[in-house]
Amino acid sequence: MGSRKIKGVIFDLDGTLLDTLDDITIAGNSVLAKLGIEGISKDLYRSFVGEGTAELFRKILSYRNSLDEDKVKLCVKLMREEYPKVYLNNTKPYDGIVELLDYLQNKGIRMAVLSNKNHEFTQKLVSQLLGKWNFSEVLGVKNDEDRKPNPKLAIEISRKMSLEPEEICFIGDSPTDIETAKNAGMLSIGVTWGFRSLEEIQKSLPDYIFNSPREIIEFFEKESRDEYLRENISFLPKEDFFNRIS
Repeated sequence: MGSRKIKGVIFDLDGTLLDTLDDITIAGNSVLAKLGIEGISKDLYRSFVGEGTAELFRKILSYRNSLDEDKVKLCVKLMREEYPKVYLNNTKPYDGIVELLDYLQNKGIRMAVLSNKNHEFTQKLVSQLLGKWNFSEVLGVKNDEDRKPNPKLAIEISRKMSLEPEEICFIGDSPTDIETAKNAGMLSIGVTWGFRSLEEIQKSLPDYIFNSPREIIEFFEKESRDEYLRENISFLPKEDFFNRIS
């Protein structure tokens, strides 16, 4: 992080905080069945999600050689009916997320969620599964033009946090999240436990890549230690300095 101090974190939701893939797959294939279209695999959903519901179904319908914008709109409408039936059946926080959120909250680091998922479902999932933590803001998409990687909502969150963008890191599992962070002037952290491969994340050139929530805790611990040393090293006698870091 260099000399800047990170005081806030914006998280992506699906594939970063919550493993939502099973329930998205079930609901999505129910939508397709209603239209007489063959469902697709969980692995394909993994590669297609992340850019909003309409874009998800554009990719699915294109894959099934059935792309039509009216059909996309119908799929989005049907998904709003099907997803509420199953969205809490299998969805849960990834291993280590509880500990990460506890750590950040205890350290006084402000937190928020920004998802390309529908705003209503974003808020419901956070309320139901992540409700014990204090988030400055929880935002999903209300209109397509605000979808990540547009930085508009990320910058709005920074204002809600009363922080400058450079005081915030954006954590997500996709190139879209990394691009959003860069567009907003925030530190970008890519994670590998979600929906995208390490290779995809590497190509987006984030500032950091982590393989587990524990590594993020260790990262903040190291930065806190380094900041302490930067602030105190010039004022400590040599022997006291070595006692402090040993």
